[in-house]
Amino acid sequence: MEVQAIMKNVPMSAQKMREVVRQIQGLPAVQAQAVLQVVPRKSARFVAKTLASAMANAENWRSEWTAAKVQQAISDLQTQVANTRNRKRRSSLARRLARFESFLGSSSRLAVESLRVKEAHAGTALTIKRFTPKARGSAGPILKRRSHLKIVLSDE
Repeated sequence: MEVQAIMKNVPMSAQKMREVVRQIQGLPAVQAQAVLQVVPRKSARFVAKTLASAMANAENWRSEWTAAKVQQAISDLQTQVANTRNRKRRSSLARRLARFESFLGSSSRLAVESLRVKEAHAGTALTIKRFTPKARGSAGPILKRRSHLKIVLSDE
């Protein structure tokens, strides 16, 4: 079972974020949190916040969804998939169905101790463009880069 957290439009370049994100890939989630607390970078705070959100999402899944609720959701989704003609909608429902089935089949059921950072990705977002005055009446560009951060935790 996988859970994810996404932080969008972080006011920092993706290149600076990737330096920290690479350090936590593949680590257990609790150990990754400990690593991020000692990294002296501003980007580590954003990554730690996103990791904490992903762990909270896992805890929410664990507490909210009992086996009976999951079984009911699976049967509802199966009927929706069978009755839907729209291909995009059907594939979206199939992905949700797979997520519920993997939660039901998981042995640890998203226990925080068993979570690992499966994927941590920092991608580029919108770049804000500004201009500063230069010599002889010309203008020089200022690029204020932003990034999106995605962390996927898995209990396998």
